[in-house]
Amino acid sequence: MTYFTTVTGDMPAQEMGHCQPHEHVYIVETPALLTHPELRLTNLAASIEELKLYRIAGGTTLVDANPLATGRDALALQEASLTSGVKIISSTGYHIPVFYRPDHWIWTASEETLTDLFVRELTEGMFLGGCYQWPKYQTSIKAGLVKAMLTEEGVSGRTETLLRAAGQAAVIGKASLMLHTEYGKGALEAIELLRELGLAPDQILICHVDRQANDYRIHEKIADSGVFLEYDTITLFEFHDNEAEIQLLEHMLQRGYEKQLLLSTDPTADRLKSYGGSVGMDYLLTVFLPMLEDHGFSQKLLQTITRENPIRALCKRT
Repeated sequence: MTYFTTVTGDMPAQEMGHCQPHEHVYIVETPALLTHPELRLTNLAASIEELKLYRIAGGTTLVDANPLATGRDALALQEASLTSGVKIISSTGYHIPVFYRPDHWIWTASEETLTDLFVRELTEGMFLGGCYQWPKYQTSIKAGLVKAMLTEEGVSGRTETLLRAAGQAAVIGKASLMLHTEYGKGALEAIELLRELGLAPDQILICHVDRQANDYRIHEKIADSGVFLEYDTITLFEFHDNEAEIQLLEHMLQRGYEKQLLLSTDPTADRLKSYGGSVGMDYLLTVFLPMLEDHGFSQKLLQTITRENPIRALCKRT
């Protein structure tokens, strides 16, 4: 595990620094934006200013979690990275249904076709477009990991086909896979399938488990499988306050899971300072990590969670 792939090229692991593994930087117009205004991260200049604030606060690297055909723009992400100085790891794969029209090709392309497409984005370069028709223009900017999702229905039907394609692409491309879940539901079944395909547990990042921070049992069960848990709803106060998140972290640390935890903010436009929001992508660095220190979290422990764990979770397998 010696390097990670960013939109400006491969980087040595030691250059990752503070990394937030589930952020959203910039999104071009998509069908989803018509009904979800909070997804309107459509101002590249504002997105770059947000990245600069993140960099000033001590942020070095982040993952942009929008995959192919959901408004991701590889060229814009590369420009944003070069201008702001923040290293950006981009995603291939697929996302939640709201990003696609009912007749989108993501619902009909074969497992083999999708696997090949995702692998090409990891090994050759990401495509532009894809929101309305099959993507045609390919850049030389490579994706650094694979995005997949589960709905509340779990691993079944078309979702299983998509997950198999994403998992196989991650194995072939020697990349990690981040899995969107609804409160962690279905994660254990998905982890089993991904392991059968050949992914190691520490190549799997389970997203949004902390949308519920009261029942710790599902957190423990997922962590017992050896995967990473992304606690990425920090600043999403409709789910929980900071105190509940801190208590969850304390519980997981007491159980010995400190090497499997990751922190991020999964932002929407209404929570980014440069889009008029009050929180910001730098919230972890400026507010939440200092709160953890006040609760007795050591600098060494915070370094493990925000710097060492992302290296193990996101570096390519050689």
